[in-house]
Amino acid sequence: MPYAQAEEANIYYEVHGEAEGPPLVLIRGTGADGTRWMPQVEVYSPHVQCVIFDGRGVGRSDTTSPPYTVEQMARDTLAVMDCLGASQAHLSGSSLGGAIALHLAVHYPERVLSLQMHSSWLATRGFTAYSLGLLKKYLLEGGTDFYYEATLPLLFSAKFMQRNFEMLMKILAHMQANSATLDGLLGQVEANLSHDLSKEAHKVRVPTLITVGELDYVLPLSCSEELHAAIEESELVVFEGGGHLVTMENPEEFNRATLDWMRPHLS
Repeated sequence: MPYAQAEEANIYYEVHGEAEGPPLVLIRGTGADGTRWMPQVEVYSPHVQCVIFDGRGVGRSDTTSPPYTVEQMARDTLAVMDCLGASQAHLSGSSLGGAIALHLAVHYPERVLSLQMHSSWLATRGFTAYSLGLLKKYLLEGGTDFYYEATLPLLFSAKFMQRNFEMLMKILAHMQANSATLDGLLGQVEANLSHDLSKEAHKVRVPTLITVGELDYVLPLSCSEELHAAIEESELVVFEGGGHLVTMENPEEFNRATLDWMRPHLS
């Protein structure tokens, strides 16, 4: 199995597709392994080589002692790119993955060709600090299995959960089977809580797409609007009725919108 050597951790990754040119590196959110990108990889990979990986503390990657930081996890992403010999890449991040991608676009601009941030945010404060703080409370009080179960109503819209309950239970089982360790999940939650690029996001100078579900509870629409205001010439797409995990809740609409945006930047 392929691993990249990062700081005191081996990071598991996979490469999908044989398209030429710089790859698209897909960065998942808190406690999520790389396979959650597969609904996107299946659509993207004929057009661009896709790289997915398990973040530090999740799935098949190593766990190190918490807390983690967005900066540290950004360096893990660079380690994967370096292992593949990719001097530059397109980046797409969901939630915490979006924060990681933003850090790379700000601090390693020479490595980033385009930036996508989905259901993400600029800085942890106010309601964002409250909602992300709940994640830590769920974890410390109930452990990892309870964490994944308790966060479902925060991640998906009520309409989706009501109409797709059996699918939701399969998603939950997958989350728990491919979960983070307790230390790994705590480390990633702490990375959420310390995130703040509010004074630096204006430095981004690559094509940027920001997307969000209209009904995102964890990181509401206002978080993406703040990102959009901070990053010059970024584009904002709002998925009507969508929750936090629009990549999983409405993959057809998400894939169509993001692939249409990517096409001119891949050539």
